[in-house]
Amino acid sequence: MTENSMDLSYQMSRQKIIFTGDSGVGKTSIINSIMGQKFSSEYEPSIGVDFFSKTIRYKGRLIKLQIWDSAGQEKFRSLIPNYIRGSSLIFLIFEVSKKESFQHLSEWIDFINNIEKGNIVIVGNKIDLKDNIEVTKEEAEKFCKEKNYEYFEVSAKEGTNINNVLYSSIASLPIFTSLNVEGISKENLIENLLQENLDSFRYQNNTTNTNDNGNNTNNTNNQDNPGNITDLNANNDGINKNGLLDMKTKHRTCVC
Repeated sequence: MTENSMDLSYQMSRQKIIFTGDSGVGKTSIINSIMGQKFSSEYEPSIGVDFFSKTIRYKGRLIKLQIWDSAGQEKFRSLIPNYIRGSSLIFLIFEVSKKESFQHLSEWIDFINNIEKGNIVIVGNKIDLKDNIEVTKEEAEKFCKEKNYEYFEVSAKEGTNINNVLYSSIASLPIFTSLNVEGISKENLIENLLQENLDSFRYQNNTTNTNDNGNNTNNTNNQDNPGNITDLNANNDGINKNGLLDMKTKHRTCVC
C-alpha cells in the first residue's frame, strides 16, 4: 500500500445505505442513475442483494457510500435483515403508478423497525408516468408526515430529482453534521455537497464474480482511479460476509 493510499484510507468514512421496497418499483434504476448509468427499460428483477459503491468528497474527506440493492420478492425477504442492521440510511421505494406498492409501505416500515430502528427515507418513483399516477404527491406526503419520514419523488427514467434525494438525505447523517463546524444551514450543506461532487464526475463499472467461498475471481481494473480508492479495505465491504451471496454480485464503483 502506498503512502497516498494509506492517507486516503485514514480519511475515508463508510456509510451503509440500503434500498428496499416491492419488486419492480425501480430500486435498481434509481441506483443506476446515482451511479451515472443510462436508464434501461429492460427489467430484470434483482436476485438476493446487489452491492454498489460510490465515493464522494466533502471538505477533503472521502465518504464511501456502500449501497445495497435488495430484491423485493418475498422469497428473498429473509436476506434483508443482515443488511438492515448497522445501516446509516434506508431508502424505501414505491411506485407512484402502482397503488399496491404504496399500500405495502406500512408493512415494510414495520419489517424494518422490527429488525432495527431505521433511518428511513421514503421515495416515490416513476413520476414520469403522468397519465398513470395512482398515488398523488399530497397522499404520499400526508402518509410520510404521519410517520415522521422525509418524502421525495423521482423519475429514474428521466433522472429527475435523483441527486437531490441522495445528497439531501445523506446531509443529515452524523458524518456530515460533525464536519459542519461552521454551523451552515442544511440547504447550504446540500448545495456544497452537490457542488463539490458534481464538478468532477468519473465512473467506473466493475462486475465481480464471487465463488462459493465469497472470493473475487476477477481482476479489478483501477485505471484512472487515483490512489486505488475502490480497493481500500475491499474485504471489509461486507460482500459475502455472512455467506449470503454465493451468486454473481454486481459491484459497481463510482468515484466522483
